[in-house]
Amino acid sequence: MTTHYYLYEKTQRRTAMLLLLNMAILLAMYVAARKLIEPTEAGAQLIYWLNIAVPVVEFCLFLVAILFWVQNGTFRISVDADRFEIVDPLFKSTSFSVPVREIEKIRQIHQKHIHRNTIIMSMMSGEKIQILQNYNYNRRKLYTALARANPSICLPEGAYRFKQV
Repeated sequence: MTTHYYLYEKTQRRTAMLLLLNMAILLAMYVAARKLIEPTEAGAQLIYWLNIAVPVVEFCLFLVAILFWVQNGTFRISVDADRFEIVDPLFKSTSFSVPVREIEKIRQIHQKHIHRNTIIMSMMSGEKIQILQNYNYNRRKLYTALARANPSICLPEGAYRFKQV
């Protein structure tokens, strides 16, 4: 059995439950808006558009929640003594598994002109791999685990600081 220095997992069923919670919050906001918006011409027009938009958004959230519940894939990040692996059931192209000893450095870049943060892992072979940020994993613990597995990896100074370019 492999000992993980870092392991983060999130199932799609858990995400489905969050989507259902979002549906309930959206419905509560809609009911509050109907009760609190004054009956002016602008208020009536806003309610008209809410009557169209809210059911469409609720339906889409419900469909995605059902899809996630049925698929129930697991997003996973793991680091052990030999490998760094990310498995994303939603976007297979972002999944990878690499030997930790082949990782040269990890850079966190903020592209000011497009307001975008990116995490790039550079391999000794010259290959560059983008690391996902859209899950709530602990980047500080991830970097600590990578440093433990391979102390020669050049890591960012701060887990949540990005260098502007």
